[in-house]
Amino acid sequence: MGKIIHELKKVSGRLILPTLISKRKTNPEKILVVKDNSIGDFLLFSGILNFYIRHFGREQMYCLVSSGVREAAKLYTDNIITLDEKKYFASFKYRYELLSELKGLGFETAINSILNSSESRDMLYILRAPTTCLYGGVVMKLRKPRRWKNIANIIPELSMFDDKNIYTHVFNHEKYFMERILNLKVSDDEVKPYIPLNNNASEKIINKFSLQKGDYIVFSFGSRSTKKDYPAYKFMEVIKYLHRQLGMKAVLIGVDQYNSAALPDFVIDLRRKTSLIEAFGIIRHARLFIGNETGITHASWIMGVPTVMIYGGGHFGGFLPMYDNGRTVYKYMDCYCCNWGCKYDDIPVRCIGEINTADIVKSAEELLS
Repeated sequence: MGKIIHELKKVSGRLILPTLISKRKTNPEKILVVKDNSIGDFLLFSGILNFYIRHFGREQMYCLVSSGVREAAKLYTDNIITLDEKKYFASFKYRYELLSELKGLGFETAINSILNSSESRDMLYILRAPTTCLYGGVVMKLRKPRRWKNIANIIPELSMFDDKNIYTHVFNHEKYFMERILNLKVSDDEVKPYIPLNNNASEKIINKFSLQKGDYIVFSFGSRSTKKDYPAYKFMEVIKYLHRQLGMKAVLIGVDQYNSAALPDFVIDLRRKTSLIEAFGIIRHARLFIGNETGITHASWIMGVPTVMIYGGGHFGGFLPMYDNGRTVYKYMDCYCCNWGCKYDDIPVRCIGEINTADIVKSAEELLS
């Protein structure tokens, strides 16, 4: 019943809201870029976003992000609009107010990200900016390209898999999408991910938590899904080994549920005690970072910190670190690239849960050497 009500709200809003939101002439210089994904997706997109800002102008370009990404997005631009995904279809009032705000700004051009949501597609369908750009991979797979006829410019997708039959990196898709929209070619260096957190700001953060530069290792146990979380007890084995070898303290960040009472005295537990930017600052001055494939881990290698990423096979290849300071540890299986539709019932999935701690330690020691 819940799904039926959800669909009724979605469809009824699509019929009613276009007549209710205020009509306003578009401003040919106003650009809306929608990137309503997780923090990791946003950070991989950060160089692309900065290129859009340089190309269109800081004052004229707005970025719409999900509520969990707003803090990070403010590092790049002040023109941020926030989408609360939980409210968008659930509350007709919220949906109307957000669409009215967007319509009032009068965007001439709206660009949706390659990894977009049903909320963002609904939003752009109702707004109908004169130039609306969508990535064909999403629209075509939903078998609804006709809905967008005469409304959107649909950019054909890159091949989903490369010649090794692994996922094409999302960065390549984002870059290709941007180049087709702007009708130009750019180098990877011009649009590579980065986090503009300066030294003064990050040093104040570590001072706040009484940490010394390069004198600790950061660990993050959690991700957005328990099936992708490397077992916490195995993380603890790695923590204890590296402490014996290096004598360094371990700092935990994130939001996992591992029992604090079970932590040894050389572990500093900062889970749920930092903002996102504070977590970035702590990571920036770490000797090493080890974590699951999640946004905070991507932040680490993007900032140039030696990073070990525990990587599963669901989207293998799509989210690999792009710089030499990042290492991935994984257990290859013949069912890789399953789009996380795992055929096993294990939690976490086998390709993560069965990774050997010795492989993590080996990667860590290679980076530290």
